[in-house]
Amino acid sequence: MEVDTVVHSNCKHPSSYVPYRWTLTDKLKKTAKSELREDENVREQSLAQMRDWIAKSAHIKRCRTDPLFLLRFLRTKKFSVPQACEMLEKYLTIRQTAAHMFSKCDIEDPEIEAIIDGGYIVPLPKRDSNGYQIVLSVAGNLDLDKVNSSLLARTHFMVQEVLADDEQSQICGYRKVTDEREITMKLLGMWSIIDIKRVAECIQNALPMRLKSIDFIGLPSTMASFAEFCISLLRPKMQKRVSFYRTSKDYASKMDKSILPNELGGTAGPLADMVAEFKERCRRKRAQLLAMDEMHIEVLKSSPYATDSCRADLDAGMIGSFRKLEVD
Repeated sequence: MEVDTVVHSNCKHPSSYVPYRWTLTDKLKKTAKSELREDENVREQSLAQMRDWIAKSAHIKRCRTDPLFLLRFLRTKKFSVPQACEMLEKYLTIRQTAAHMFSKCDIEDPEIEAIIDGGYIVPLPKRDSNGYQIVLSVAGNLDLDKVNSSLLARTHFMVQEVLADDEQSQICGYRKVTDEREITMKLLGMWSIIDIKRVAECIQNALPMRLKSIDFIGLPSTMASFAEFCISLLRPKMQKRVSFYRTSKDYASKMDKSILPNELGGTAGPLADMVAEFKERCRRKRAQLLAMDEMHIEVLKSSPYATDSCRADLDAGMIGSFRKLEVD
């Protein structure tokens, strides 16, 4: 069965666990080993420990335990099992406490479908030379009279969830490209300071993805202060991965044009064709995305997302103790 059409169980402690089978290239195996310290021994021990932690965590009621889901977190945290479990806990919590932004990610929702159809956000079919999955967002392709911040957040989250089980993306990472040539104050005005902080915190601490770079194209000088504020919310390591390009031509000159849509100076074809291709993938993944809304965690008072404060940390020791990885 095609990976995108599989609907994984949310049973936290099944009678038997789905086994993992490596199906990627030798080149990706080397990348996983050099960048993530992943090999068969580390992977199997880490999956076992994470599953054991989920099964014993009374506040986690329903959760996927299949390899593709858990490897999202393990690979993001370079196989630090305590950190991966902490991120999973935050991920489950934010899905519930901010459900207006992180649930009901349905391509058949007319509002979400209209945003995708308009070409506001789409993953590019081809990867760059580093194997990064490029996700393009075009501010000028939004009908601002028909969207709000919650709807945009749900759409972004849906795109990420559709891509998240892809193992090459888990290993190599993502490159976010935002075309801001037609951005307006009306769009920025939809986001409150609290929303911006929450999203920034979630991207860094609760959403499992290896974000390798953020590229801005054509950001107006009038938006400089806003951009500086958003970047200030990122960790220093991520701040260094933010780049600005004055024009689409400047950006295209730094990229393989065979990857980019015609609208960005590339030769990969029109953006509309990429949107149509991605929508088909969304439909294949739809049942899985909706099933994940049924995952459930009992939100503890100590959770950083139980209140509006996005900067609190989970209580030390919540993860519990783990057996030391024995890697020969």
